[in-house]
Amino acid sequence: MQKKKVIVIGAGLSGMSAASYLQMNGFDTEIFEMSNYSGGLCSSWKRGDYLIDGCIHFMVGTSESESTFKFWNGLIDMKNVDFVYYNNHCSVVDNEKFIYFYSNIDELEKELIQKAPEDLVQINFLISGIRKFINVKLPTDKPIKTMNFNDKLNSLKMVFPFLGKMIKTLKISNKEFVDKLKNPFLKEAFKLAFVDELPIFSTMLTFVWRHNKQMGYPKGGAVKIASLIEENYKNLGGKINYNCKVSKIITEKNQAKGIILENGNVFKSDIVISAADGKTTIYKMLEGKFKDKNIIERYESDIFETIDKTLYVSIGVNKDFSKENHKIYFILKKPIYVDSKTTLNHLEITHYCEDKSAAPEGKSLLTIMPDSLDWEYWFELRKNNISEYRNQKKRIADLIIDALDTQFGDIKNNVEMIDIATPATYIRYTGNWTGGQISWKSKKETISKPIAWNIKGLKNFYMTGQWAGSSGGLNHVVMLGNHLAQIICKNEKVKFVSVQK
Repeated sequence: MQKKKVIVIGAGLSGMSAASYLQMNGFDTEIFEMSNYSGGLCSSWKRGDYLIDGCIHFMVGTSESESTFKFWNGLIDMKNVDFVYYNNHCSVVDNEKFIYFYSNIDELEKELIQKAPEDLVQINFLISGIRKFINVKLPTDKPIKTMNFNDKLNSLKMVFPFLGKMIKTLKISNKEFVDKLKNPFLKEAFKLAFVDELPIFSTMLTFVWRHNKQMGYPKGGAVKIASLIEENYKNLGGKINYNCKVSKIITEKNQAKGIILENGNVFKSDIVISAADGKTTIYKMLEGKFKDKNIIERYESDIFETIDKTLYVSIGVNKDFSKENHKIYFILKKPIYVDSKTTLNHLEITHYCEDKSAAPEGKSLLTIMPDSLDWEYWFELRKNNISEYRNQKKRIADLIIDALDTQFGDIKNNVEMIDIATPATYIRYTGNWTGGQISWKSKKETISKPIAWNIKGLKNFYMTGQWAGSSGGLNHVVMLGNHLAQIICKNEKVKFVSVQK
């Protein structure tokens, strides 16, 4: 029997995950990638002696005790990845004041009570929630679309002991939690460290993952993870075509039949999967001809919002930061003007000293992700005035270096490398339509919305990745790739198998 041909658009983690699991299950898959490398947003790049990790600050699912570990382990031999586990999630500093968000729950509780005793009630609510979820294992094995009655019953049994607390904490956003805090510095620190719109449940889970060592940083960074998945996919017999930008998805009689590349080359298939930018997929590749309620909610209403845009500033310094916390938020002595919609009052700095591949011995790679909300400004500036675009990047880099020098001392004279990615950079290299590193804002209003696996009225077409879901981290998009493979196997009457390492 001839294998069904599947074309996947985009060699990001979700695209490679879906293609890999389909390849394991007897499909003939082929990926078409617009860039000259795999990984999509999960990428690294060299600048002199420094390797910039453009993606990973942490990775969830590093331990078998966490439910998404199996999705990684089906693609990578996780025993061959060395993870760094930090003793705190981050620290927040304002002059002489500081708060450490420790990974260990007992240390976290002690720190918060010591720094903000007047917020004992809210602190107890947070800590009791973390302790309640310390042994939770979310039912992620199968997507709802493939579950039978017993699967749903078993999933309910898994979460039943935690259900009441889950429902309560999913209804409370981080902002609503912060609004009840009395201590001004704890209020500010929590707001900086955790996303306003996310439910407090997600913050509690973050601390659970930290405490249980289920979330860490992979030495070698983004390029290592992406290259390992790519290698595994090719070993399974899969093929990736680089520098191949898809301009159109071929449809006939409401069925996806293949793709047309920008150079005019045509490739036919039985199934088409887009793991590419969502808006480009719907409105360019499919010419806006196929939309259903789920798609309209995402792209034509105000229910879903794209993530706030940032710059990605990388600085290599001849200075050892290994004694500093790996991630520090600090309040600026002088605000930094970025664009017409953005003035910075704080900076978030991450160093990679635990990873010897990031910088030479005794030196440090620092990354900063300052907000830059006017993405169209950067896009238009690069297109119309490349010289001024570079001047503006340098201006911001100089101001950030000044701020780092004020905060840490002895920085300005030790800078060896500067690299800045703007929203225009992300549009160029990944096609993300608003130049963000992630797709949708994570909000309690959208977290339960259905995944846009397909479009009603269009057969043999599927979507995966962050634009299909509701944002989420690397483990989430790898899981979505696996789940989509399960859905396709069910629709094609193929028994799904997941080959574990």
